[in-house]
Amino acid sequence: MWTMWTHRRSGQNHQRGTQDHRDPYERDRTRVIHCPAFRRLQRKTQILGTDEGDFHRTRLTHSLEVDSIGRSIVRNLRINQEQHPVIVGLLPNDDLISVICLLHDIGHPPFGHGGEVALNYMMRNYGGFEGNGQTLRLLTKVESSYGPFGLDLTRRALLGILKYPVPRAKVVAPLQPPVHESIHKTIKINDWLPPKAYFDCEQEEVNWLLSPFSIEDRELFQSLLVAPTDTRVGKSAFHSFDCSIMDTADDIAYGVHDLEDAIHLKLLDISHLDTPEFKELLSHTPLAPHRERLISALFNSDTYTRKQAIGELVNYFITSTTVIVAHEHFENNLLKYNVALVPEAAMLLKFLMACIYKNVIDSQEARTFEYGGQTVVLRLFEAISSNPGSLLDNKNRLLFKEAVDEMSAYRVVCDYLANMTDEYAYRMHERLFGFNTRTIFERL
Repeated sequence: MWTMWTHRRSGQNHQRGTQDHRDPYERDRTRVIHCPAFRRLQRKTQILGTDEGDFHRTRLTHSLEVDSIGRSIVRNLRINQEQHPVIVGLLPNDDLISVICLLHDIGHPPFGHGGEVALNYMMRNYGGFEGNGQTLRLLTKVESSYGPFGLDLTRRALLGILKYPVPRAKVVAPLQPPVHESIHKTIKINDWLPPKAYFDCEQEEVNWLLSPFSIEDRELFQSLLVAPTDTRVGKSAFHSFDCSIMDTADDIAYGVHDLEDAIHLKLLDISHLDTPEFKELLSHTPLAPHRERLISALFNSDTYTRKQAIGELVNYFITSTTVIVAHEHFENNLLKYNVALVPEAAMLLKFLMACIYKNVIDSQEARTFEYGGQTVVLRLFEAISSNPGSLLDNKNRLLFKEAVDEMSAYRVVCDYLANMTDEYAYRMHERLFGFNTRTIFERL
């Protein structure tokens, strides 16, 4: 039963011959490290633009941190769950969880959320766009290292990456917001938030991915927590065991390591955390006796002291993970069980994430960058889709010509833009439109 999780869509399991000593997940990890799309993450935005300085995180360094946290979560669970053979047997090895964590953001476009919303707007009549959906598409089709199978990763690796296991058609809002006549008018970002789902054109890949599960498990796994209504999108209900580890690691990296960025960039000061609410949350954790020292250390001018406080928080969250039952009716343990934080840790992390959202993600600096990036992506999409024979590179020009319909043709343009780094996108914009867009991305 477990061997089917190491299968690849190509059916080729020994491309390097029978003497290859590596297990399937180690081979997956090697493919990730050598993947051009993975390297491009070093020039894609995490919080602010990648030209803001040499300290703070990009999508690449964030992914490396999620990888480190994910592996630590697995090791912590292996120790704490040693009396539960089902759970220990379910835990992914280091290479597998590493692959899933390293790839979790690989489908995100340039300029973060602004780029994602812009692509979703331009693709509104052609299947939409969403970063996680693009991750599956990139790994199974767009990244052509292994021909028509993308990176040709193992089934279990792809299952761990499938964060929202529902097709876009199932969660897209029934009613579209008003569409402006010109893209040069402002797009209201909240009007075009993409539904979290895989693209309908990836259904064949998802069918292969979920084929080991029973019909009942597949139907439950692909059910909705929230159904779409009017202009509101729906929401999927479940993800796999491995995916829940990655998701928890991602939240920890966002809530703690991005906190470190925000403090360094002076978007947060001690008044944001030296509050009764934060202290009350800390009082319910093992960090309670050290809360005053911890808050002070986070804002200490000494790098070592600040780093120790960040490490203390990360360690607390890693050791506060536990295994829960996602739904008792699942037959397969990969779906039945999930990893989550204990309630008091979840509440503390939720506070930190909300603090970062309010003071960093929703700050003038970040929103200005986001709006500038949105504008660049909108204009590039319009220009390239109008002149694909001139503006696409050779590979995508051929794919555009071979497209069987308009939806497939627009998807080629979308793939091309989504793969761009921030820097490449605004340089192309400068060449096409004749003025320097870099000032858009300078902090005010």
